[in-house]
Amino acid sequence: MPGYNTAILDEADRDEKFLCTSCRLILKDPLQSFCGHRFCRSCVHGLSRLLGRYECPTCSRDDSTEGSVFDIDKLFPDRAIYREMKDLRTRCTNRGCEWQGIFRQYEAHLESCWQVEVDCTYCGNKVIREKMQEHTDLLNGDCPNKMQPCKFYDIGCKTPIEKGQEAEHSALAVQDHMRLLLQGVNRLKQFRETLEENGQEYRRLTVTIEDHCGILHNLQIDINRLENDLKNLPSLARSEVTGGIQSLTQMMEKLGKTTNEMEKKNGALETKVSTYEGIIAVLNGEVERNADMVQKMKREEKKLQDTLSAVEKKTKAQDRIIALKDVTLAEQDLRIQSLEMASYDGILTWKISEFGRKRRDAISGRTLSLYSPYFFSSQFGYKMCARIYLNGDGMGKGNHVSLFFVVMKGENDAILRWPFQQKVTFMWIDQSNREHMIDAFRPDPNSSSFKRPTGDMNIASGCPLFMPLTMLDDGKHAYVKDDTAFLRITIDTSDI
Repeated sequence: MPGYNTAILDEADRDEKFLCTSCRLILKDPLQSFCGHRFCRSCVHGLSRLLGRYECPTCSRDDSTEGSVFDIDKLFPDRAIYREMKDLRTRCTNRGCEWQGIFRQYEAHLESCWQVEVDCTYCGNKVIREKMQEHTDLLNGDCPNKMQPCKFYDIGCKTPIEKGQEAEHSALAVQDHMRLLLQGVNRLKQFRETLEENGQEYRRLTVTIEDHCGILHNLQIDINRLENDLKNLPSLARSEVTGGIQSLTQMMEKLGKTTNEMEKKNGALETKVSTYEGIIAVLNGEVERNADMVQKMKREEKKLQDTLSAVEKKTKAQDRIIALKDVTLAEQDLRIQSLEMASYDGILTWKISEFGRKRRDAISGRTLSLYSPYFFSSQFGYKMCARIYLNGDGMGKGNHVSLFFVVMKGENDAILRWPFQQKVTFMWIDQSNREHMIDAFRPDPNSSSFKRPTGDMNIASGCPLFMPLTMLDDGKHAYVKDDTAFLRITIDTSDI
């Protein structure tokens, strides 16, 4: 990326010294050349990759100036100009963002600014970061290339599908879709059972209401009869009958209230039953359609299984052919790489990259040891390599790095002197050039490790206590730097 927009600084602060000589924007990660001009790091590296060299545009316009083409490796970070810039008042130029601060905070703000435009992963269009989730939303997003929902989304398949891959997903997810359909059918059955239970309750309440209505009707007849008898009775008897009538009336009122409540419940149940019956009718139709779909999908699944079986057989056959070719190619690549990396002067400089991961693998037991590339004492001399245990071996296990020397079977062993008798020197290079770790030994002529090899390689021999593990993490030395270590194995070839 080129420099920053000049609008981030007040006009009064847009000094020429703060501008990149190439892109003419505010300097980003500034570098200075030996000709004195300043550049954004990305401008220099971008043009150097494109053109293979970099030419200072200002110097190239001046015919009297020599050396306008310069070596990228000789550029150096311009910390002085950055110190001048870091406290300049700065503002965000993204539309809608009102952030203000100082220059050294600006880049951190850009990483979190919701108004910055970013590239959509799917369509490549510029979208404000705040709107990106809405733009790529599975159901409602407006991205033309966004992930698509499965056609079984409503019944539980939430797998997002790349555009144009719907058919492939349907073929691969037949079993999952059938399981979701079966779960939906089971839920419908449970819902239907609930409706049937509510229908039974509705019928029970209807019978109870009818019984109460019969009782009320009989009471009304008794009251009418008593009122007629009351007219023919003397006043005393009339009062007694009136009390009886009042008691009957109160009982009738209670029964009336109970009946009203039952009728309300009955009305509510009738509404529910009516609604449920409509739902059941719809669900029954849906179940029938789903059942037809399940049958159809079973038939399609059978066809797909047959097709997949045939494809799998062909694929396995092709995989076997490819695997054999891959093994052959890998062997050839390994042989070529080994030949390219091999040295013929008795000195091996071994670079171990990704040191942290390889050390963790050694501690966990996943990869106990590593072999170095092989090397030779001369063009027709001994073939050798080194073997290292990053978590130690034998008495050094768990407390030292163990380093061993290995004599390998070579093409010229018949004309060499045996047993192998040359002095071997191990060096773990301190990349700060302060204190290298060095150890050496002379081979034991009676050891099988130094006889003429009968197999691919002899048993390794060397220093099980070569490097204490505590020294690897010692900040005083740089035995491991940038996750990389360098070891050097030297063979004394003076008397060969």
